[in-house]
Amino acid sequence: MKTIRLLLVVSFVLSTVGVFAQNLETALKIKPMQKGVEYDEPTADELAQCEFKQYEKSGYVVLGPQKNILRLFLDSTGSGRVNQWSYFRNGVEVYRDIDSDGNGKADQYRWLNNAGTRWGIDTNEDGVIDSWKAISAEEVSQEVMGALASNDVGRFLRVTLSAEELKSLGLGEMKNDVVAKKIAAFQAGFAEAVKTTNFSGKSMEWYQFAGGMPGLVPAGDKENKKDLVVYENTTVMVGDGTETKQLAIGTLVKIGDGNWRTIDVPRLYDENNPMYTMMVPADGGGRVGMTEGDEIARLAQEYQEIQEAIPAAPVDKRPEMHREVTRRIIQIIALTPPGAREPWIQELASTIMAAVQLNEFPQGAEQLKSLYDNVKKQGNEELAAFVRFCLIMTDYHIALMSGEDALVMQVRWKENLEEFVTEYEKTDAGVEGMMQLAFAESKEEDSLKWYRKVVTLAADKPIAAKAKGAILRLTSRGKEIPFSGKDPDGAVIDIASMKGSFVLLYFWDSHSTVDIPAIKGVVNKYAGTGLKVIGVNVDADAQTMKATMARNQITWPQIFSPGGLDSPAPVYWGISAPRWMILYDKDGTVINPNIFSADQLDTIMGGLAR
Repeated sequence: MKTIRLLLVVSFVLSTVGVFAQNLETALKIKPMQKGVEYDEPTADELAQCEFKQYEKSGYVVLGPQKNILRLFLDSTGSGRVNQWSYFRNGVEVYRDIDSDGNGKADQYRWLNNAGTRWGIDTNEDGVIDSWKAISAEEVSQEVMGALASNDVGRFLRVTLSAEELKSLGLGEMKNDVVAKKIAAFQAGFAEAVKTTNFSGKSMEWYQFAGGMPGLVPAGDKENKKDLVVYENTTVMVGDGTETKQLAIGTLVKIGDGNWRTIDVPRLYDENNPMYTMMVPADGGGRVGMTEGDEIARLAQEYQEIQEAIPAAPVDKRPEMHREVTRRIIQIIALTPPGAREPWIQELASTIMAAVQLNEFPQGAEQLKSLYDNVKKQGNEELAAFVRFCLIMTDYHIALMSGEDALVMQVRWKENLEEFVTEYEKTDAGVEGMMQLAFAESKEEDSLKWYRKVVTLAADKPIAAKAKGAILRLTSRGKEIPFSGKDPDGAVIDIASMKGSFVLLYFWDSHSTVDIPAIKGVVNKYAGTGLKVIGVNVDADAQTMKATMARNQITWPQIFSPGGLDSPAPVYWGISAPRWMILYDKDGTVINPNIFSADQLDTIMGGLAR
């Protein structure tokens, strides 16, 4: 009722352009009478760029910063008062509230264009749809899902076949009796469905309708008096952002023009118990349509295409694109047999984490938390650890970008990580968490503690070799540590042959060249001391390395260790990031194994040069 009163006030105010033009924010506060409408709303910063003006001679329009239509309020009957309130998305009308009797209260609600075909009628003008003048089969399945989530039997009954509508179908006596019994069981059946589906109280999302092709039951078949268009054994993929389920809708029948009804009580999908009423498939089988493998392949291709398009998309469109990517991965998980879902759940967690770290998916952290809660309940410790680790790293990034006190943030992150590795120390993700802690510790003895624990817990895994390398590096000061490798042409570069010079090992790849000019400056500055550089490149191929060297005029000899930070050279030293430097003294012993900047190198060399 509050919304209706607001509409009445605005309808009155619209009669005076001057008064309303001074209250643009009031126009933007008007909301659709029905929930769940997705339409454009300007941010607080964009509000000053919005414009309110008269629309032709019959209404008023609100324009956004790009002169795109946000709202359109019309007097479509010439009565002198607004009777139509329209809402737009990307310049296209997606929803309309209508006052058809001119009393200032909306009594019809229409979804338009790519928002769907629904046309609801509100007979008593209380804001609740009483009946559907038009609704598609897909939208009926959405309403069924929404009714279960809100435990609203009235919403469910509005999309079920009524006794009066049953008469209009002209069914033969036998089929008429079957459907009549289903109608009589709707109310009690819905209460049971709320319990068994466990959607109630959850924020459910509708992902995909599956029903194959609609079929035609011809007049005369089983004494039917009319042709009948139906979907049989339909299902819909739904989820709450973390868990996806298949909801069986059953039989949908077309009523008149552009209107559909369900004649079954919904339940969770059971492939061994299909739902048919009017017709069965010619082969006697189950669902009609593409195979699950085909569907997974299609969804995988779609989400990969969306991901590839994100970097070139406008910034304000990227959150929705990331959301579409995650929706498709969730759909894939639902179609995948339970025993084969783990890689896809890992893909989902990694994808969400990456999107959040790009600052393009604000709801990602909450989605990851729900995913973790769900996975943990399933008892897969390895998978739960993986998702939890992604969540911890995501929360850390969000805190980093929020401007929070760095020390407080770092302490909390370490506490979370220490709690995590204690709970999941026997998992791969738990061991990876220990590597993160080792890297983050400010004291070398604390880092060594974690690296040694990794070696103990994961002795037979590749990560142990990296931990051993880190131990070698952290304990290398004053030691003559052998190191050699091959350049792209196969020639051996051995640090032992360079005694008599200071030697800088510089680990890098083509994505981490920002500090190369500064490093070159320090090297040139101390050339007189005999400082030499050996680059250790970890690009995937030599061509990329050589092109980057040419662009940056790098002439240092290069040990080429293709394969990134898991290639032999970084593993030998336990290197966790590119742009890492290790400095050798003239006698062939390590001076400093942890140099991260040109300034740090300059300070060290300055002390040695004195």
